[in-house]
Amino acid sequence: MKLDPENKSILQSLGLHAGIAAVLMLSVAFGHEPLPELGTDQPVVIQAEFIDAQAIYDKQQAAIAAEQERQREAQRQREAQRQREAQAKRAAEEKAKREREAREQRELERKAQEAAERKRQEEEEAKRRAEEQERLEAERREQEELQRLMDEQLAAEQAAQAQRRQRQVLSEAERYRALINSTINQYLYNDGSFNGKSCLLNLKFAFSGLVTQVEIIRGDPALCRASRAAALRPDKVPMTDDLDVYQELKEMELWVNL
Repeated sequence: MKLDPENKSILQSLGLHAGIAAVLMLSVAFGHEPLPELGTDQPVVIQAEFIDAQAIYDKQQAAIAAEQERQREAQRQREAQRQREAQAKRAAEEKAKREREAREQRELERKAQEAAERKRQEEEEAKRRAEEQERLEAERREQEELQRLMDEQLAAEQAAQAQRRQRQVLSEAERYRALINSTINQYLYNDGSFNGKSCLLNLKFAFSGLVTQVEIIRGDPALCRASRAAALRPDKVPMTDDLDVYQELKEMELWVNL
């Protein structure tokens, strides 16, 4: 059986003390006085001192108890040292753990702050873009409204101008119709038989005033023939040099009333 160091040391100590006790019990102490010579008449006196076995045993037991107590004290000290070392190790591990957790917490807080800062910046950027977009949209609407008003004003002015122009063209066209009618009437021969009669002609003119076509639509046949001949007789009739007015005159219906 394998003994632990403490029991082995105790057994060695017990063996040593047992050997000492055996030697002491068998030993006899002799005095230092010289032995008498043989053949003399003086008696030989041997003084022997015997060691008390009980005292030796008590000393051995005391030594054994002291050694055991020393061993136990050493064991207690070793155990206390192991406990101190274990406690110091646990304390160091706890400290390292707390420091690691503190670092991790600081890192988490740093990342959270960075994330919050990024979110804040993103929100500010989104707000800025939204405000910029809203500003641009407002400017666009304002520009569109201004352009609409300008277009409406321009359209109104153009419409008014067109109306004025149309009135002017129609007025001018009416004036030339009257001149054309007067010219045709000048070339119409009236012997009195056409009084109270009428004829509707369709006339077409070149831009120069040349009569290119005369069609009888309805009316007194004799008057219509005379009116057609009168329309074709002049080289040209009075004609405007305004293209818009000419568009109103290039084909027209004319009543000849006598």
